[in-house]
Amino acid sequence: MQQSFLQSYFQAFHRIEGWFVFDAALMFMAYNQLIAEQGIAGDTLEIGVYYGLSAIAVAALRGPGCRMYAIDLFEELGPNEAYGAGKSYREKFEEHMKEFFGSLDFLTPITAASGRLKSSEFSPAFSFCHVDGGHSAEETFADLRFASDLLMPGGLLALDDYFNPQHPGVCEGAIDFARSHDHVLQPLAIGYNKVLFQKLPAAMDLNREFLKAFTAVQSVPAAPMWNTPVLLFGSPLRSHFDLYASTPQRLVPLGAAGVRAAFLPERPQLSARGGETISIPVVVKNTSQETFPEGGNVLGLSYHLLSSKGQVIQHDNARAYLGAALQPGQQVRMNLPVTAPAAEGRYRLELDLVWEGVMWFKDVGNPTSFIELEVGK
Repeated sequence: MQQSFLQSYFQAFHRIEGWFVFDAALMFMAYNQLIAEQGIAGDTLEIGVYYGLSAIAVAALRGPGCRMYAIDLFEELGPNEAYGAGKSYREKFEEHMKEFFGSLDFLTPITAASGRLKSSEFSPAFSFCHVDGGHSAEETFADLRFASDLLMPGGLLALDDYFNPQHPGVCEGAIDFARSHDHVLQPLAIGYNKVLFQKLPAAMDLNREFLKAFTAVQSVPAAPMWNTPVLLFGSPLRSHFDLYASTPQRLVPLGAAGVRAAFLPERPQLSARGGETISIPVVVKNTSQETFPEGGNVLGLSYHLLSSKGQVIQHDNARAYLGAALQPGQQVRMNLPVTAPAAEGRYRLELDLVWEGVMWFKDVGNPTSFIELEVGK
């Protein structure tokens, strides 16, 4: 077992500087998956890459054998907070990209103000563009015109800060573009400080396809924008997807990957004195197709302490780590140390596996198991 791309990427949000959010990446990936199924897969573009946090996602959306173009001023114009220039971050950007993709043969960085570039100098074979450059009305208008010219029909364009009150020029520039370029871009979704558009003509209703493909997200509300219904994303999308089984090209709903591990406690009910530590025998079976790794502080059996009504009292507790690799189909009997709460009463122990630094198996939809615990004097 090893971390997936999305799990590593999620962790990168704690150390790579930027204003991008992980759920915006999942929104991009979900819609991009739908257009790729229609044969719309080409080069990708980002205007304003900064340290590469969002560029990692945009690069992952390119079609097979296709390129990503990264347009930024980098250090060319000297210190300029409005553009993020002057911080010597070109090298850091490429370092972050190499971390996720290894070779950067697919990447074409362009050091320039995007407004000076001409779409005629590029092939119109782009399937996804992320616009996060200058935030004035003029710059936004120019970037939307440039990026939409590059997009294939049915391709996607994400615009940053449309509804951000600190950058009213973005909304102004986007509306000016809509008025002068009627039926070029159609809004699809709003969420995580982004508005996602599709270039017309489009072969199908992409929002209808989204709700059919990702049934767990069907409760997302809708509202009109530019005289067309758009989906409004607010709650975290990450709560709907199995990050371990998913890839940027195909998101897997929680539980869809099946049961990875099963837990069979020797006894479904226990009693203990307040503060007492007891050892509970539990059989753990590997029901996945992958080997569970062994070693101290790697993969451990643990539990979540709940009230009798299922409310979480203490999420993290003691572990019993696998001492040997567990092959698919194999099972092992483990002794889990449990410390009873000090207060008398009835509790529940929710048994779960934890892959340290990566995930609890429950978080990717794996069923847990319960033991009823009664604490007395």
